[in-house]
Amino acid sequence: MTVSPARRIAAEVLLRVEQGGAFANLALDGALRAAGALEPREAALATELTYGTLRWQLQLDRAIAVHSERPSEELDANVRAALRLSAFELLHHPRVPARAVVDQGVELVRALGAARASGYANAVLRRLSQTRAPAPLPSREVDPAGHVAAAYAHPRWMVERWAKWLGFEEAEKLCAANQQQAPATVRVARRKTTRDEVRRALREERIVSTPGEYSPDALVLAPGAPPALDIEGHEQGLFQSQDEAAQLVSLYAAPPRGASVLDACAAPGGKACHLAELGAAEVLAVDLHARKAKQIEEAAHRLGLDNVRALAADAALPLPGDPSFDLVLLDAPCSGLGTLRRHPEAKLRRTPEDVDRLSQLQARLLASVSRAVKPGGLLVYAVCTLTPEECDEQVARFLAAHAEFQPEPPPAGWATPRAAVDCLDAQDHLLTLPQRTGTDGFFAVRLRKGPEERR
Repeated sequence: MTVSPARRIAAEVLLRVEQGGAFANLALDGALRAAGALEPREAALATELTYGTLRWQLQLDRAIAVHSERPSEELDANVRAALRLSAFELLHHPRVPARAVVDQGVELVRALGAARASGYANAVLRRLSQTRAPAPLPSREVDPAGHVAAAYAHPRWMVERWAKWLGFEEAEKLCAANQQQAPATVRVARRKTTRDEVRRALREERIVSTPGEYSPDALVLAPGAPPALDIEGHEQGLFQSQDEAAQLVSLYAAPPRGASVLDACAAPGGKACHLAELGAAEVLAVDLHARKAKQIEEAAHRLGLDNVRALAADAALPLPGDPSFDLVLLDAPCSGLGTLRRHPEAKLRRTPEDVDRLSQLQARLLASVSRAVKPGGLLVYAVCTLTPEECDEQVARFLAAHAEFQPEPPPAGWATPRAAVDCLDAQDHLLTLPQRTGTDGFFAVRLRKGPEERR
């Protein structure tokens, strides 16, 4: 018996994610391209196995532990990857015969060079196949945080922080939403075309799309659509891949026509290009890495935007020439916990210490880029995460130290009417929660700088 290509690819991607720190989406795209002429069914299965195993990894490890005498961390990485992948199939693909899953799991162990452990893997998977059930959950009454963490395969500390910030019921809904696959979404290049024209072009390629609920530029692609990079029209600059919540950040910033804009920490450039399309006269997109700055320029060129310039620089330091801008967007490095539907590996890597470290970096960046805001100008702080330390509390600390800035609501007509209901919190900060909006989780706030004092 030989292991299926989909399982082999998924296992190799899982190993790259765990051992090499790779991003699952990039590692999987590379593996599928390297596989060449793979049947669409196998490619779809490899994708489902990769993301499903990462999404449910904490649950899978608990289930394996029930039937194993060896802790997961003591296993060879290849064996661990094969067991997790097979456990995902046993628990979440009930239509696949148990015998087939076990046989493929054992063969996968051998294919990954761990033949000596094939007997062990066979024993563990056969025991699990008899029940095809996860490990018992902690009592909801006695340990509600532990119950939700185990039920939805999240680290306990995340559940506890979300429960404290959002309330327990909302935290549980957020965990459940994180276990769903995020849809592919594109932003239509409004300078070149319209949303209706792009929809018609997609239909000609048999790609179904629906208008976004919140961004007037968004199209949500139906499941099974090819990657945006492979769709006709992408190279012509008719659209750019970007989640609807990320689009809302630029719409929330709402640059005045003719404004000078700084997009700090700008890679991969989606917001910089959107701001340029929305009427900014010039956009300076800054990123720490020269390679990423070049990618931003390439994206702007593809979209036909000659008012975007990219610069490799550290936004925590003064920019060359100490320029000032009408609008400064700081899309700050963050823990990324608003994107767990797309990047489930993030919840396996992030720690409370990471949140604290990143919140300190965000504070330094905020203090630095705030000096580049003209008197009367606007500073927009945004993160694709959902922790109070990086959202509300970060803003409160900044305002306490910078009395020249005051929060203000979004301008009228900044997005669709529904966005004002679903995507703003009680303080009129942008807050998109996946369980409410079906988008990534984003937070943003508008901070207006006071006019220069007269002497």
